[in-house]
Amino acid sequence: MGASRYAAPRLKWLCIVFTCLVASGAAFGQQARDPTQPNVEILKLHWEKQVQLPRNFDPSIIPTGGTFSDPASRTSGSTGAGSSVDATRAATSTRSAAAGSNNTFPATPGRLPVFYVYALKLKNIGSKTIKGIAWDYLFIDPTSNAELGNHQFLSYARIPTDKSVTLEAQLRSPPTRVVRSSGSAYPKLSEKSVIQCVLYADNTVWKNPHARDGVCELLKNDKALMKRKTN
Repeated sequence: MGASRYAAPRLKWLCIVFTCLVASGAAFGQQARDPTQPNVEILKLHWEKQVQLPRNFDPSIIPTGGTFSDPASRTSGSTGAGSSVDATRAATSTRSAAAGSNNTFPATPGRLPVFYVYALKLKNIGSKTIKGIAWDYLFIDPTSNAELGNHQFLSYARIPTDKSVTLEAQLRSPPTRVVRSSGSAYPKLSEKSVIQCVLYADNTVWKNPHARDGVCELLKNDKALMKRKTN
């Protein structure tokens, strides 16, 4: 009788303590997530220089004006009607080739355009699907910690939870305009990416506390504009 009298109250207190521990653990888990940090993990950051041909340049296309004359079949010093026909064909072929060279086979440009491709590989470690990110690619002097280059991008991609994606952006601007006295085009700089804003599939956003004014609005509006253009 004595043991059974205290069994129920003791069990009650054990349940209360267990409940408190679970609640405390949940509160601790919520506090561990830093709201000032985006729920993305940066996996890789790199850039490369590319030289590109004009879009309408295709060296595989050789205009012949619809005909092709074999030089070995031609004879010199021909007279009569045959000579007149050959002259007409030659003039027509010349005009067609000239027209083709202007439209389908442009001359190789003297100076090819140079582009710089900036890439960011990241993983969504949050609970919501991402559909857009505003991010910066920074180049920093490791000695003075001075920011020597800052390129700002808006990228759109569907990134579900626990999935990774590589975002790419193309510019004509090099990483930095700084040139060392040794003649090297680019000093050895530290590279860093800063996430300014994250746009989720439910149209909510995460904003960097130090983000530029209006960056999230620009991210959302640009996405809406792109959607209207595709419809």
